[in-house]
Amino acid sequence: MLVLWRRHELKCPNEKRGSRKCPCPIWYDWRLNGRRYRGSMKTRDWQSAQIRARQMEAEGIASNILPVTLEQAKEKFLADALARGLKPPSIYKYKLLLKHLEAYSKGRGLGLISSFSTDELRSFRNSWPNKNLSAAKKLEHLKAFFGFCHESGWIKSNPAKLIKPPKIDNPPVLPFPDDVMKTILTACDTHPDPKRSVQLRALVLLMRHTGLRIGDACTLSRHRINHGRLELYTAKSGTKVHLPVNPIALTALAKIPHKSEFYFWSGKSTRKTCINIWEDTFRSMFKRAGITGHSHQLRHTFAVSLLQSGVSMENVSLLLGHKKISVTEKYYASFTKGRQERLDQDVRKTWENA
Repeated sequence: MLVLWRRHELKCPNEKRGSRKCPCPIWYDWRLNGRRYRGSMKTRDWQSAQIRARQMEAEGIASNILPVTLEQAKEKFLADALARGLKPPSIYKYKLLLKHLEAYSKGRGLGLISSFSTDELRSFRNSWPNKNLSAAKKLEHLKAFFGFCHESGWIKSNPAKLIKPPKIDNPPVLPFPDDVMKTILTACDTHPDPKRSVQLRALVLLMRHTGLRIGDACTLSRHRINHGRLELYTAKSGTKVHLPVNPIALTALAKIPHKSEFYFWSGKSTRKTCINIWEDTFRSMFKRAGITGHSHQLRHTFAVSLLQSGVSMENVSLLLGHKKISVTEKYYASFTKGRQERLDQDVRKTWENA
């Protein structure tokens, strides 16, 4: 049976839970098949709450599926993600999103998955500090979670489906010029820890000459480089990367003491912890160098140097480990050798007929 009660606010003089005279929020207390469910009716009007309560009871009795809580849905969704073989970074992002959703739901009295409306999820989205592409990706994850709940039969429709994604302004691709790269390498040598300095210099050169993302680079195991060639499957997309490594980077890697199977990681901490530590190290290094930059610009530098040397967009896409060439073109099309010259020629041809 579903019981309605008022959750009295501190300033309210009434104490009876069943009072209908005060404007305090109305909550429900529901026991169904031995389980207890509590949550907000999201109204202060008693008549509206009664109508909604009858609907909830009718849905609960008519359905063969028990009402599912957010916690239960989260556990089943993450278990399914593991069974499907999603990459650890993806599962981590889902866990982080659902942790934020749980914190939000506690303050709003949203215990059941069916309690979330599109309007509630818009309010949740508005509470995010994420912007641009980061917000768009987070919204995709939110839609995937509620899509899973819908497909599982716990809700009638996906309430996140109607939320529009934010406008994305892609930041410009900024490769490091040669003089800036020299400044960066000098800053590597000024690290207060000599051993860390050797690793940092090798990591910078590795990323510059292979285009690896920092997550793949700082957790790179030694057996991934054989006879001067790098071969691995990227953590983000699972695509294969296979290319020769510049001798400059190989020489720097050879100077790292052989204390574990990895160049830049002990293997004892989590992969995420290793990445965070090296991201902090990069930030400190850029600060010492007196430049504004981030580690991903080393990947941009690798890609742009290839394109400006005449390497085809298709081959650059393969070397970067992109699943689709359209991704490569999206970021690097303007750097294709001869592209601007051909565009200029096309414009000049129109002058002849003017």
